[in-house]
Formats: sequence, structure tokens, C-alpha cells
Amino acid sequence: MVLGLKSAKTVLIVMPETGKVLFVDDDGQLRLVVAAHLKNAGFDVRTAENGREGVEIATTYQPDVIVMDYAMPVMDGLKATTQLKALPATEKIPIIILTGDHRTENLVLGLEAGAQEYVLKPFAMEELIARVRSMHRLAVTGRALDNLANRLTDENNRKTQRLQLLYDFAKQLNKASTLNEVLDLIIPCAQGATSANRISVLLRDDHDDRYLVCRRAIGIPADLVERIRITAIEGIAGQVYTTGKMMKAEALDMGVPGDVRGYAAAAFVCAPLVLNSDRYGREVLGVLNITDKAGGRPFSDEEVACIQSLADSAAIAIHNHCTRTRLERSVHVLLMTVGRLAEFRDEETAGHLERVQEYVRLLGEQLARNEKCKAVLTPEYIENLFLAAPLHDIGKVGIPDDILTKEGPLTKREFQVMQTHTTIGRQTLELAQEQTGHTPLLQMCIDIAHCHHEKYDGSGYPRGLSNGAIPLPARIIALADAYDAVTSRRRYKAPVPHDAAVRLLRAGTGRHFDPDVVAAFEGCLRQFDHIRRERGAATEFAPEPVAAGSVQAGFPA
Repeated sequence: MVLGLKSAKTVLIVMPETGKVLFVDDDGQLRLVVAAHLKNAGFDVRTAENGREGVEIATTYQPDVIVMDYAMPVMDGLKATTQLKALPATEKIPIIILTGDHRTENLVLGLEAGAQEYVLKPFAMEELIARVRSMHRLAVTGRALDNLANRLTDENNRKTQRLQLLYDFAKQLNKASTLNEVLDLIIPCAQGATSANRISVLLRDDHDDRYLVCRRAIGIPADLVERIRITAIEGIAGQVYTTGKMMKAEALDMGVPGDVRGYAAAAFVCAPLVLNSDRYGREVLGVLNITDKAGGRPFSDEEVACIQSLADSAAIAIHNHCTRTRLERSVHVLLMTVGRLAEFRDEETAGHLERVQEYVRLLGEQLARNEKCKAVLTPEYIENLFLAAPLHDIGKVGIPDDILTKEGPLTKREFQVMQTHTTIGRQTLELAQEQTGHTPLLQMCIDIAHCHHEKYDGSGYPRGLSNGAIPLPARIIALADAYDAVTSRRRYKAPVPHDAAVRLLRAGTGRHFDPDVVAAFEGCLRQFDHIRRERGAATEFAPEPVAAGSVQAGFPA
């Protein structure tokens, strides 16, 4: 070994940075000398006397650089290098091999085993220090690159997770059938994107758009959520709602005496739920508040961008469902209004449509428990049945007043004219369907208007259909219409009490009425009687009517 004066002076220069070096050599004196020089050069140094000990120390000490002698007892440097490169904890540590064997094949074996550098013995100390510094810089750079790669990977993973979260959120929004389902999706998505513990959704009050009301929240006591109702210009939420611009705070304390919300957080994001469209323009529907992030950390730019995307998607879904709800209400009102065209000409049928609607809903819900019917009688089907019911007698607008409002029984000719209301109703509604195309609701209206006077045994009109050939909505309406007719006062008859009406309808099972519909009726008798009483049906009754199935029995003509 060459340890000259020049080398000694050179290695006394201390590096400003500190690195960790493991020096492995079976020569104890050399270990002391090299360790001293490395320490003077600014390194933290550990030593080992053979390869096995070096491997053990390296796995726990995690040096930046390992300097290892090639020839050692117990385990030589070649085997130790091979083991170190096979261990995940040490595989990236650069290794410098020291060797007095100048043969090329040995140097190649060391490099192939994983060593990054080699120094021939005898060596000048300044050369060894220079090579250690070079390997140290390589190790530091390598770790920095690894850390950067890990950060980029983590960031990419977070972005991918957020994109997947938003994608799944959008898919679920498309499947949501009600506003409540949309609102139920917002909170979990916002929490998944931000790890926040306190999230709330405030929407414009349906009854007074000067206020915002809390529709969903986590991290706030349930009794407080119900009380959160603020003016549209109040606080941060009001400002965001009014301006339609997101607000982000690194530190915020909104807790004030008497404020039931009690907001206090180190970070806060309030995003507007804004719809931007060519058709509707810019409309702010509410705000999304997110605060109390796990660990008290601020919201990152990526999280804020994710919140904005979430809020934009939610706003579109909320608007669509609110619009659909308003449209459904409009359709409901329109159908009821059109159905009343015939009722307005006959004051004695006041309240008839509302009662029949309630009766068919009851029958539909009861029938949905029947194994034969439950696949058809979905909630949407029952809702359509409820909406279509008022149009069952729409064809009566074409019946002359002298027949429609006649006091007393109809003649045979008059009854034949009355029967045409089913055909008039069908033709009128089919004209509408030609303009709109087929829809389940309109088709149900047509079936009901045309077939609600068909009888289960085939003796009804206008086509004499029987059994399952009669559309199910018409079979349901037939019973509901008959019950209301016999329990209501008409010019040509007095009403009968509930119990008598039940006996009358039972007697029509299999002849006038579908046995399954009658069975459903039997399951909700109390509710029928309650609706009859609450909706203003007659309370003064005539003697029990004659046999079922006749006009004299009180069934509708």
C-alpha cells in the first residue's frame, strides 16, 4: 500500500456533506487508517473484517458506499458483493472492490457480481477518497432519482385514483334515478378524493330561493344538519353561491356564537354547484363544503381540481333530476287536468279521479307482492299507473250532455252511445302517440281508456276481451273505478257503504274482475275505506244493491 505525505495532506480536507461508508477488510491496521482518513473527509464510517460481517452490518447500517477487499477469510468480497446485490435492502448501494490481483478476469468477476468500481492495491489514499466521493455522489443522486420516481409514481397513482373515482362517480350518477340517490353519491366521492371528515351539500331551498338548506352532510350532528338554513348571501357558502366561484382557505375559523354549523378548520374548500349550458345559461344550484381534512393538511391543487370536477358533474346530475321532477309534476298536473275535462261536465263525479288514483296505487303495490305480477309491477310501472288513471274516462268528452248527465238509467241506445267513450278515448290518445312516438306512460293511458270496461269473462266492451287479453292496467282500473262508483252518489243511484261494496266486488270475481286484482283488493280493504272517507265520498247510503255486474248495481257505465 502507498500512503505518502501528499495523500495524507489531501485527505484532511473535510467535505461539507456527510455520507456513510462501510469499509470491509481483514487487515485491522488498514481498517484503522482508512477509517480515519474517511472520517476526516467528512464521512461516517463503520468497518468489518470479513464479507459475512460486512453483509450483516450493511443490512442494518445502510451505508451510502461500501469499500470491500476482494480476498478475505470466512467470506471473500466477491461472494459478499453477490449477496449484497441479491438483497432488496442493499442492492442499490455502490461497492468499490479493493484488490491486489491485477488479473483482468478477477476485475471482470467483481464487476459482474455488481461492484461499481475497483481500486488496485497498493493505492494512494487521495485516489480512494476521490472514488468514494464519486460513488457517494452517485448514491445520493440515485436516491434522489428514486425518491423523485417514487413521488411521481405516488402522484400518478393518486391522480389515477382520483380519475377512477370521478369516472366511477359519473357512471353511478348516470344510474341514479332520484335526486336523493345523486346526493347520496356526492359525499363518499368527495371524501374519497380528499380524506376530509366534514362535508356538506347545500342546495337552493325549493320553497324560497333566498335560502340554502343542507341536504347531505357528514361530520355534523344530525340534529344540526336539519337546522342548517342560511340566506343565499350569508358567510362563505353564501358568497360562493352568489358569485358562483370556488373559495379555498388554508386557515379558517367560522365558529361564531349561535352558529349551529360551528365551522372551524385549518383548511376549507367551498365549491359552487354550477350548471353551464347553452340552453339554460349559468345557474348556481348550491354549494359543496369540504373541510376538516385528515391530519390538518391543506388541500392540494390536484384535490381542488378534483373537487371542482366532482361539483361540475354533480351540478349537471342535480339539474337533470330537478328538471325531470318538475317535468313529472307538470305531466301529472296535465294528465289530471285533461282527465277532469269530462268530470267538469258532471259535478257529481267531483273527487272521483283523485280517489281512483289512490286506489290504483294501492292495488298496484299489493299486486307487486304476487309472484305472478311482481316482475311487471315495478315502482316505475305503479307510478305510471297512478299518472294514467285520471284519463280512463277521457273519451266521455265526446258523449252528449243529455246522456252523460242524465238522471236515471240509460236506454239501450243511450248505453250504446255511452260505450263509445272507450273508443273515443283510445283514438284521441293514439293521435297524441303518433306525434310523440311510443312511451310506456302514453301506451298505458291508451290501454286504460280503451279497455277499462272489459270484463274478465269476456262480456265487457268494446272488444269483448277476456282474462289476460285485457291489459293489466285496465283490469286494475276496472276494480278501482267500480269501487268508487258504487260508494259514491250519482244522479241515478245512491251510494252503498264500504262493506256492501266489498261484497259486491267479491261477487264479481272471475266474471267482472280479475281474481288476482280482487285478491289484492282484499289485502288493502282498510286503506280503501280510509281513502273513501278522507277524499269526500258519500256517508249516507242506500240499501244494498242488486247483483254484481249490472248497471243497476252501481258499476260505471
